[in-house]
Amino acid sequence: MGEKKSSRRREPRSTDGSSKPRGPVVGIDLGYGFTKIVREDGQRLMFPSVAAAVAPTIMMQLHPMQDSDEVLVDDIRYIVGERAIGHAERFSNLHNMWWTLPHYRALIAQAKKFIPDGACIVTGLPLDKYMAQQGMGHVSQTIKSGLRAQHVTVIPQGVGAYFSEPTLEHPRNKVALVDIGTWTTEFVAMTGQDLISQASVGIRLGINDIFATVATELQAKLSRPVDPHEVERAHRGEEELRTQGRPVAHDYITDRVTQLAKESASQILAKMTDLWGPHAAAYEAVILCGGGAKLLYPFLKGFREGILVVSDAQFANARGYLNVGLRIYGPPPQIAYDDQVPAKQVLNPDEAMV
Repeated sequence: MGEKKSSRRREPRSTDGSSKPRGPVVGIDLGYGFTKIVREDGQRLMFPSVAAAVAPTIMMQLHPMQDSDEVLVDDIRYIVGERAIGHAERFSNLHNMWWTLPHYRALIAQAKKFIPDGACIVTGLPLDKYMAQQGMGHVSQTIKSGLRAQHVTVIPQGVGAYFSEPTLEHPRNKVALVDIGTWTTEFVAMTGQDLISQASVGIRLGINDIFATVATELQAKLSRPVDPHEVERAHRGEEELRTQGRPVAHDYITDRVTQLAKESASQILAKMTDLWGPHAAAYEAVILCGGGAKLLYPFLKGFREGILVVSDAQFANARGYLNVGLRIYGPPPQIAYDDQVPAKQVLNPDEAMV
């Protein structure tokens, strides 16, 4: 009789060649506007990329317990997420090297509550920052340390969104994507798994320009500080923007945002025409994604017949990062997640903000 084969399940090897099983794969999009996380077990989380420092008080010494949206970075307490919007000590993320600053690590510390130790992380950077090796290395090390990750892979933003839709990937088809974010817009052209570098670029233009302009105008009218996130939430219909106990007229916000969105879209459309216009018909698909896709689509759809907004547009990069991670790190081992955030903070796919 031949030797009986063992039925014991073989664990996948780690990507570093060791026999240690890989940790769970997580895609994390640390955007200027929102942080989006997608885990391979299907759970997801999104919170505003807003952090505010909390001044130390005697009560902190007597009662050091932190709320669920508070973290410690370099012994400084930060509020992260919705409660930090409009806070007097709120930091601005709109900085070319914001990933070197403490409030970037505060976002990572908040994300850590949802990500287990030893995870395999895929994240992204704007195209111009990705091309700078120093930037990519710094982000990789900061995330690996902050999340206590097993591995970290960094890819360009927009490329992540491309891999969020398996139907887009074909070795002979060209696909163009416009990833409209809070502070940057990425123009990405792909063939199969390859970036067409001469047809891809990132620019400093995003929907924060729209909401920040309206916030500045409202601040003068209302005689109180107005956070761009407040304008965005009011425009989405998620929360009223109020002053002196009364709501601000929603029609004013809607009309002004629409006017500014049209102006921003004209700049994006000009860049699309410059990059792809002469050969637009050669692209199998032209796709819009990112948090600004739905807002600007009405003014960009005339670029070419059949231009589409990718499904679940705001999570597109995070979902793509996860898909890339599953390719890089291999099939899943039998690892259970320990949920570390209340269930109400986890968004279902049909609750994602687009």
